[in-house]
Amino acid sequence: MSADRIAADEETRARWRQAADAWERRQAEVRETTAPVAAWMVGAIDPQPGQRLLELAAGPGETGFIAAARVQPGGTLLSTDQSEEMVAVARRRAQELGLNNVEFAVVDAQLLELEPERFDGVLCRFGYMLMGDPDAALARTHRVLRPGGRLAMAVWDAPQENLWMAAPAMQLIAAGAMERPDPAGAGPFSMADRSKLEGDLARAGFSDVRTDPIRFKQEYESFDQYWEITLELAAPVAEALAGLDATGIAKVRDAIRGMLAQFELDGGRLSIPAIAVGASGRA
Repeated sequence: MSADRIAADEETRARWRQAADAWERRQAEVRETTAPVAAWMVGAIDPQPGQRLLELAAGPGETGFIAAARVQPGGTLLSTDQSEEMVAVARRRAQELGLNNVEFAVVDAQLLELEPERFDGVLCRFGYMLMGDPDAALARTHRVLRPGGRLAMAVWDAPQENLWMAAPAMQLIAAGAMERPDPAGAGPFSMADRSKLEGDLARAGFSDVRTDPIRFKQEYESFDQYWEITLELAAPVAEALAGLDATGIAKVRDAIRGMLAQFELDGGRLSIPAIAVGASGRA
């Protein structure tokens, strides 16, 4: 892996460490909003009692926990994340749910060194796209799956399909407060091209590859709530805004609000379309 990619991964890890508290506070809202993504992914691997599952870049662990309930009795889930702080969040959530068939580990999917052919299914929600070397991570994922085992992953579709997330970056770039992303680098939209994603999975050794759009809504009581949640969960946005003065922040905020005004409902609520891409393949 290049020095630039190593540095980018270190930056990603640092941001997730910092964001872990906010993700724990907001996990119920995120869980409810992204439920269609979790449902697609769990359905794609079709967990059965007695199977052993792995979740990579698990964050609070919600997708894996749905699957963990379905592999009982006798089945287990290994829930992992590269951030020790996020693993701790997932551990606490599993305790709340009373799950006793979940193990936890701090794991970088790009350096996955678990026993080959150990798992029946692997889940990774919004993780590969943020990795400096997703090809290596996919290849290592294939290695730990048993023959016939399935991977289910999710990434974000193109920026224009996800203005709830893209609008702040667009306006910060326009204001000179954020650099334009490297098209070849990691990022929220780096794996949005479905044909390329299918090719990536095939090159990693997966067959029976499938990709589907997963449509849902990001909903907020008001723009103020949207702004609050965005600053809590999107560390790069908060960091970029911190470099602006009050006038600059106000201009960016107003510009974002203008972009999202088309999604405003009666009473000031926001209902913003979101599209993820679900992808699955068989080892």
